[in-house]
Amino acid sequence: MLNMHLEDQAGDVLKKFRYGRKLSLKVTAEAAKISPDQLRSFESGEIAPQANDLMRLGKVLGFDGAAMASLHLHPTPPPAVRLSPRVLPLEMSYGGYAVRCSLILHPANPKRALLVDTGGGEGLTQRLAREGVVLEGILLTHGHDDHGGGWTELLSAGMTGDDLPVLLAREDRSLLERNHTGSDAFMDPEEGCRLLEKKGWSVKVLPAPGHTRGSVAYLSEETLFVGDTLFCGSAGRAWTPEDFPEQLSSIRHLLSVLADEIVLIPGHGPLTTVGYERTVNPFVRTMAPSLS
Repeated sequence: MLNMHLEDQAGDVLKKFRYGRKLSLKVTAEAAKISPDQLRSFESGEIAPQANDLMRLGKVLGFDGAAMASLHLHPTPPPAVRLSPRVLPLEMSYGGYAVRCSLILHPANPKRALLVDTGGGEGLTQRLAREGVVLEGILLTHGHDDHGGGWTELLSAGMTGDDLPVLLAREDRSLLERNHTGSDAFMDPEEGCRLLEKKGWSVKVLPAPGHTRGSVAYLSEETLFVGDTLFCGSAGRAWTPEDFPEQLSSIRHLLSVLADEIVLIPGHGPLTTVGYERTVNPFVRTMAPSLS
């Protein structure tokens, strides 16, 4: 039985690890002593792997198979989280695909807000109008269009304050399909957070390269906004297989410097916590693969 509460199923995790380890389906299957057709069925979701399958595949691909089985093969709901009242996740749709962005409300005035990612921008101006907030910053975790697209429409919709900073790492600026104004429109995330601090905001940026070369996470209100760096029980696919080791390092570092109770808000799938992901996430519980 697969855990349908999650963004990624067991097969998605297997494909991402096999991609990152640069192993063919045939080589992986033979090393794990299963048939290529069986592995293909696991990855497509046609058949649910058994715990012993994940144990063998974990040794080959370099993840804790027992930890993965404990989450992915049981209908365990994600952990209950306690969000700050000043954090408002927004569930959006990008071409029919569920994606999340978030508002952070100012501690002194809840009508002042920061927007973390844009959810692709579809319907966002209407949603922000209903919330009645004025944006004082747009904080992009990375440059994929479902997370940063549509930000220019916000600037022309009259929902922003003066000199609105749009934070995006330089490495990701060429990725945004709707960036018609050039890279000068963006601000370095660290520089932007320092500017916001002068306006009474408390936001820290943490580099998290791997999913994209410029992926970052933002820490505010005891909440880490991680984009596609990390999902509950999984992670976004590495930019290339060569970026996979850096992705694993980024994830481990993020979770090593934060307290267990910090809430993680991914761009897709359920909310989770640092402590929970340390326990069950195969992208955290890694080891040297037995074949690579």
